[in-house]
Amino acid sequence: MKNIIKKLLKEAVKKTYPDQDFSSLLEIQNVTAKNIQADYFTNISMKLAKILKTNPIEIADKIIGNMNNIDDIKFNIVKPGYINFSVGDGKKNNIISIINKSENLLSDCKTADPKKINIEFISANPTGPLHVGHGRGAIYGNIISKFLKIQGHHTVKEYYVNDYGNQIKKLIESILSKIDDNYIKIKEDDLYQGDYIETVAKTIEEEIKKKDIKDFNAQRSIILDEMFKIINVPINNLNIIFDKWFYESSLFDENLVEKVIKKLEATEHTFRDDGALMLKADEPRVLIKSNGDYTYFATDLAYHDLKMKDYDRIIDVWGADHHGYVPRIKAGLRALGHNIDKLDVHLIQFANLFRDGKKVSMSTRKGDFVELENLRNEIGNDAINFFYLTKNKDQHLDFDLSIAISQNKNNPVYYIQYAYARIEKILNEVKDYHKEEYDLSSLDNIYEKEIITTLSNFHETIKKSIIGLQPHLVTNYLLKLSQDFHSYYANVKILNKDINYSQVHLIAAVQKVIKCGLDLINIDTPKEM
Repeated sequence: MKNIIKKLLKEAVKKTYPDQDFSSLLEIQNVTAKNIQADYFTNISMKLAKILKTNPIEIADKIIGNMNNIDDIKFNIVKPGYINFSVGDGKKNNIISIINKSENLLSDCKTADPKKINIEFISANPTGPLHVGHGRGAIYGNIISKFLKIQGHHTVKEYYVNDYGNQIKKLIESILSKIDDNYIKIKEDDLYQGDYIETVAKTIEEEIKKKDIKDFNAQRSIILDEMFKIINVPINNLNIIFDKWFYESSLFDENLVEKVIKKLEATEHTFRDDGALMLKADEPRVLIKSNGDYTYFATDLAYHDLKMKDYDRIIDVWGADHHGYVPRIKAGLRALGHNIDKLDVHLIQFANLFRDGKKVSMSTRKGDFVELENLRNEIGNDAINFFYLTKNKDQHLDFDLSIAISQNKNNPVYYIQYAYARIEKILNEVKDYHKEEYDLSSLDNIYEKEIITTLSNFHETIKKSIIGLQPHLVTNYLLKLSQDFHSYYANVKILNKDINYSQVHLIAAVQKVIKCGLDLINIDTPKEM
């Protein structure tokens, strides 16, 4: 409906100002205020008033005069120059038929310009199991990858394995100290703690001792294999499938870091400072330390240099604590001659877990954290997928376990799935409803109107969510639609002696939209609850 009105407005503005193109300024918005008797409005008159230095009421009056009349759509002017649109119930209710007859509710999301896109997410250091803090980036990265695929892009989901450097050395020392009394002792505060350290140590002890493996690289390989068996448990159980695992160590095996440094030096983008090699930038950054060691920044530049060459677009899903790193990596890539517009960094705010009103620690070094797999076992995949997507990535998220495990209206996942199951039960009672006569214009009580308004917003909301990579719009929409349905169910008896088949078509459309939305975010639609 909004597209129809926008087209109507566009034609009227073009007739009013044939020599100028104002199409980019056109915007149709939903009326949300209950006291305004209209469905949509536009503020185009106020926008044009600033450009044309004319009274917005006069502009609105001219536009209205050039507006084509369409059955069931009325328009009027409201001070200081808004143009309001009211849609008749007949045309508005037609959204029910559009939804029920649609073979693909997501067809509007297809792109005409598919790209090859790399999405790197999770990429947690293999120094411990994935915990609740990693979960938000894991779910978000997986879902936006799905959204991009729905758009028609060729996507590659990638995990960057940090298998090189001091943290890995510390991990190996932490584990070996548990199985070799002669191993160099290190202050306990410097070692990684946690049950997983003991578990890995016991698992590899026989192999290390039996084969008398003392080579660091061989020890590293054995330990990392075990660590990734642990890390992969929640990844596999959450049905997250990576297309590629990229190992940091390969950058050194193929001398790629050295090649990037030489390129920066050859193009005079570096300078020396107290023996360290620095990148020239507004805020110079160390590439090679004064002791000759490469920094993480140097290896990250080499890694991104590879991706920039292979993909049309690169998406990095990082924790919000990396916000200061974004301009640094962009400065380095710009110095390497890359178009940094191809790089899209999504910063994910922290997710905090609360249990019995107390915040749970997320310290990997101390071993004091809740593993993601334990959370998954406790609340299930559906709740994990939903709760991690309830807010925009830019907002902090508090994860309340007491709500996630409840089976009542306080748990949004249960509430939405229950709406789906309730509708399923009704439809099973009227299996041949589509063969019966119905009149959608008869749907006119306040509950039906509220549902129809929400259904009318579906396509716009889902398109904005999928194309804008904003999965929280889906969770919020599904909760609103489910609230509308449950309110309707509580106040209107649908299964009467004389069935109103228009009502049945209405709830069938609700169920279809709920299924589409839940499928989008990898949540099941149980037929019974």
